[in-house]
Amino acid sequence: MTSSSPVVAIGSKNKAKIRGVKRAFSLIGAREFVEVPVKGFKEQPIGVFETFIGAAKRAVEALNALKGKEGFGVGVEAGIVVFRGIPLSGQIAVITDGTRYSMGFSSFFPLPKRFYGEVLRGRELGDIMENATGIEGIAEGIGAIGYFSQGLMTRTELSFQAVLSAILPWINPQTEYELPAYSELVEMLKRVIESL
Repeated sequence: MTSSSPVVAIGSKNKAKIRGVKRAFSLIGAREFVEVPVKGFKEQPIGVFETFIGAAKRAVEALNALKGKEGFGVGVEAGIVVFRGIPLSGQIAVITDGTRYSMGFSSFFPLPKRFYGEVLRGRELGDIMENATGIEGIAEGIGAIGYFSQGLMTRTELSFQAVLSAILPWINPQTEYELPAYSELVEMLKRVIESL
């Protein structure tokens, strides 16, 4: 980290994600945040790669919004993975300073199979949760985790976990993380876009 406070560009307008990013970066002294309306590649990513790519796209576009000003681009994407037949929902964060990038994961929690079935039919989890619970704007509030945990954990906390995990190389710079170059991330995104 530099001695001055960096600008943190957040690739989202989702209030729960923004709160999680701000909480994590505030721990290391960041005070200036910019919210950049960026969409992921898919409305509802399924699998680690799709979720990572959505977070990466958000981070790169957020950093680009700084127009060369020193700071960080942060992308947080919620997605679903299946492990041993169990659908799990959680978040992946990608952070870049324009030179290198890092990533982190939140906790992943079990998702009832009927909800996952609706996701496979093309519905977004936030919409499914809103219809099932009657809680308007649940995706920007407590999130699915807030409902399933009966308020013991919220979507903001998942965002915080993912971002804090991703920012470790900047918190502890004396450890040699050997992070991949930002240019590799940009090239990966170009290849994904070209393949669509």
